[in-house]
Amino acid sequence: MAFLDLDLRVVLDRFPLEVHAGLGESAAVLGPSGAGKTTLLEAIAGLVRAEGRLAIDGQVIFDSAARLSTPPEKRRLGYVPQDGALFPHLSVLDNLNFGRPKPRRHDSAELHDLVAMLGLEELLVRMPRHLSGGEKRRVALGRALLSEPRLLLLDEPTAGLDPVRARKALAGLRRLRAERGIPLLLVTHDRREALALADEVLMLERGQVRAHGPVREVLLAPERLSELNEGAWENVAAARVAAHDESGGITEVRLIENGQATISIPWTPDLPLDQEILLAIDAGDLLIALAPPSGLSARNALAGRINALTPTGSAVYAHVGPWLAHLTPAAVKDLALEVGTPVWLVAKTHSWRVAAG
Repeated sequence: MAFLDLDLRVVLDRFPLEVHAGLGESAAVLGPSGAGKTTLLEAIAGLVRAEGRLAIDGQVIFDSAARLSTPPEKRRLGYVPQDGALFPHLSVLDNLNFGRPKPRRHDSAELHDLVAMLGLEELLVRMPRHLSGGEKRRVALGRALLSEPRLLLLDEPTAGLDPVRARKALAGLRRLRAERGIPLLLVTHDRREALALADEVLMLERGQVRAHGPVREVLLAPERLSELNEGAWENVAAARVAAHDESGGITEVRLIENGQATISIPWTPDLPLDQEILLAIDAGDLLIALAPPSGLSARNALAGRINALTPTGSAVYAHVGPWLAHLTPAAVKDLALEVGTPVWLVAKTHSWRVAAG
């Protein structure tokens, strides 16, 4: 049984939004602007009028045919909209406490731990008008978590953030998901956020479900590879920070899977040792060699075998274990690549990005 059972219809000005799907505890709704993503979140939260049926963890909270509609405040959902929606007349601390169950409001340890996790210590006495957009979203996330939700609804959580703040926000959400086990439904237009946070994805286009399934299977399906733009993060991998070498300009990390290989990434001193991070590298930044590389400036090499070759117009994607490399047909021909060919994936240090950390 799906954790989130959706059978919803909302009439919009341009088209009807119709979603019939079962989602697990970590899912993303992906699509272009205007596809109906935010409206879907609002329908789940009970903020817009809808038809159909909605069940969360086996409990029906909305059924238009049965005239059942649990009020928004009783659905136990933590909704974090893009603007944060903080109470302008309340301080950050009062905003955080607003949604807490009354018996828990005197539990200072819980509040202290969450404030530290979200980096809100210096913001507690501020009013919302003195916060940046990213700070408002962090406060809204804290308020949502303190309400003890059974499902967290996030709308474009890194929109408008610079790259460093975005990767830290994604890292915080991944850590919250792992430590607190709160189910999450994310809406985004960015495939990279979906890869970083979700186990499965539902793709919306003009209010209709275009695809649904495990996140990598859907986003990296052969028919969609040709849609990927530069910087699409075709490859993501979890790793742990192993060492910092300031003089060498590198930080060493160890892949959690993929044979525990050590990777050199650009020096990133703000990453604590042993912290789990998410690495990303574009398929176009992975080179393929037929022998262990030597005499190159590229420091990273991973051994593998060709699992598949997927033509996409004027290019070919080589599948090597969990990795995708973007090649020209000429390179495939010259190297005589075929399924089963043993190869080495080679990457420069500066091709790796910290997607979350």
